Amino acid sequence: KKIGIEVDGPSHFLGRKPTGSTILKRRQVTNLEGIPVVSVPYWEWDKLRKASDKKPQYLRSLLSV
Repeated sequence: KKIGIEVDGPSHFLGRKPTGSTILKRRQVTNLEGIPVVSVPYWEWDKLRKASDKKPQYLRSLLSV
């Protein structure tokens, strides 16, 4: 099964909410390609910058694997 994972930077958000274009892109990928998209907000990914060994665990938790 294919799953899209995107680490979204600050330009994808207004505050902590996704912009309209980001929401539309996710919807189009899911509807047209049939691939669900999991978003990783930049502030979550940045927390893991110094703990790179925790990144795989974080991604697994998002994917419920």
